[in-house]
Amino acid sequence: MAKSKLSLINRILFLLNNVFAIALVIAFVIPKLSPKDYGVLSILSLATPALIVVNLIFVIYWTLVGFKKQLLLSFFVLLLSLIFIPSVYEFNTSATAKKNSLHIMTYNVRKFNIYKWLDIANIDTKIKDLINTENPDILCLQEYRKMETFKLNYPFDYNYLTVNNVQPGLAIYSKYPIINKGSIGDERHSVDAIYADVVKNNDTIRIYTFRLESLGVIPNKDYFGHENSERLIKRIRRSFIFQQNQIQSLNDHINNCKHKIILTGDLNNTAYSWAYKNIKNDLQDSFLEAGNGFGKTYEFKKFPLRIDYIFADKDMNIINHKNYTEKFSDHYPVSATIEF
Repeated sequence: MAKSKLSLINRILFLLNNVFAIALVIAFVIPKLSPKDYGVLSILSLATPALIVVNLIFVIYWTLVGFKKQLLLSFFVLLLSLIFIPSVYEFNTSATAKKNSLHIMTYNVRKFNIYKWLDIANIDTKIKDLINTENPDILCLQEYRKMETFKLNYPFDYNYLTVNNVQPGLAIYSKYPIINKGSIGDERHSVDAIYADVVKNNDTIRIYTFRLESLGVIPNKDYFGHENSERLIKRIRRSFIFQQNQIQSLNDHINNCKHKIILTGDLNNTAYSWAYKNIKNDLQDSFLEAGNGFGKTYEFKKFPLRIDYIFADKDMNIINHKNYTEKFSDHYPVSATIEF
């Protein structure tokens, strides 16, 4: 027989349940709120995956202890999350690629580990071997730098490198001719994105790759022990606003493009943010269309995050999506096969 009254502990837990349920509901509307106007509130988008997990735990808990009325709160909020926010976990099947398709890979290579963040030797060679094994038609790299030991056998390429090869660069490699190319952003420092018009079978596809402003959160650092949380929040808010400016510049450029587009890169933000909503627009997200699992491209304190993306024109067909587990950077590469 189910219990009819809540103990003091369960009353406290149900109060916490209300707080987390309300926080998840607020997360539904955060992608609609401009970081410039709602900067502090927009930070909550980073916690959306955790809020989903916590509400799921509450549903399981109330089910186990027999309090059916209490479980309804988080249960209905989780149902609403299926409507209002992108999926955390995907189940999809792959299809066979046809002739008019491109296999595209995107990878933030973190300057090929030049500053020895990872205790792994010859990372540039290992990344090159992975790329050669996967053999994508189009390769997009972020935080790229020129290295004599990193040579790829692609007939066409375009890269943007800053002065002295210090700031993170961007690169696009292609098996097919590039007939037009350019950059977007402040060329004096570090551009936000580059693009290349690629021709295959008389079709021209514009490939963009981008890297948005980093939030500056270091996974292994204890911010509560080393830095005032208020300063951390202010820094993240500034990064969100910087990202907003970058996205607006990129969207202005995309809106003037007459070709179908594929947009790849490091968003440095989750799929529950204003940044994601406004860079995706009406494009397709390859992970949502053909991915499986959590789609992890970055790991923060053992928590899987998806911050690297491949978006494709709404008239294209996403055949498959792949996430990799090779850890040669702080990011994991992503690939997709896209039919056009």
